Amino acid sequence: MEIMVHDNRIPELDKLFEDVGTYRKSAEYRNLLDFIKRFPKMAPYNAMLVHIQKPGSQFVASAHDWKVKYGRRPKVGARPLVILRPFGPVAFVFELNDTEGAPFPEALLEPFKAEGNITENKLEDFKSSLLYEGVTVVEQDYGTSMAGFVGPIEETFKYKTMNKSELFYVFFSIVVNRNLKPSEKMATLFHELGHVFCGHVYQPKAKWLPQRYFLSKNEKEFEAESVSWLLCERLGIVNPSSKYLSGYLDSNEEIPSISIDLVLKTVGLIESIMSGRKTLRKELLVKKS
Repeated sequence: MEIMVHDNRIPELDKLFEDVGTYRKSAEYRNLLDFIKRFPKMAPYNAMLVHIQKPGSQFVASAHDWKVKYGRRPKVGARPLVILRPFGPVAFVFELNDTEGAPFPEALLEPFKAEGNITENKLEDFKSSLLYEGVTVVEQDYGTSMAGFVGPIEETFKYKTMNKSELFYVFFSIVVNRNLKPSEKMATLFHELGHVFCGHVYQPKAKWLPQRYFLSKNEKEFEAESVSWLLCERLGIVNPSSKYLSGYLDSNEEIPSISIDLVLKTVGLIESIMSGRKTLRKELLVKKS
């Protein structure tokens, strides 16, 4: 499995998967996705790290959180699991079965569901946040068979702060069928953003993104559908990617040569944008002559 990014290096995680064959089988990949969707409050990349270290984990937390929030503590000799810490190196967490103490609330073992909670306001806020990543969204009238598509552009927008205004570039345009429901529009955006952030769309000026437009159509679609599937499942909204992924995994013993590393990082990036992140990417600023 050869995976290249803009600097011609294979991400270390994908290199590991290539060397040992992890998650190449369709059944293994399905199990990974199902596992990650059950941890919607944990970054998808960290959920995967937990799955690698201890498949079947039900709930994980730091020793501090176990004590303060749940009245439990790690058992003597319990082995911690390593995850990535935001803006830091690593953090250690313990799985439920490696702790003891007060009874654990069974309700917390159920995946968080926010069924159908994509409102027009939430959708519009998400669309406006995408501008800060160099992506604009346009709605147009299409028939039921067309959900949306993405392409490269080069336009400038004005970025205003309290003290000044500056011009910045937008390098990608996503067109969405305006006749879709808000949750369907969101799922369409997830799919097309999967193409953008996984580097499928040729745009040489977006130098911070991986340049992987050379992938086959099958590989691109599988990555984008995986991104959309995970995001929809973790949000609990209608998931149009289920049919595609289920059909592929049921009919093929192995998955295409994709970058699981990029799929999970893309899901994490989109979730951070949805959480309200509105920081203009510095690479988008128009340099003054």
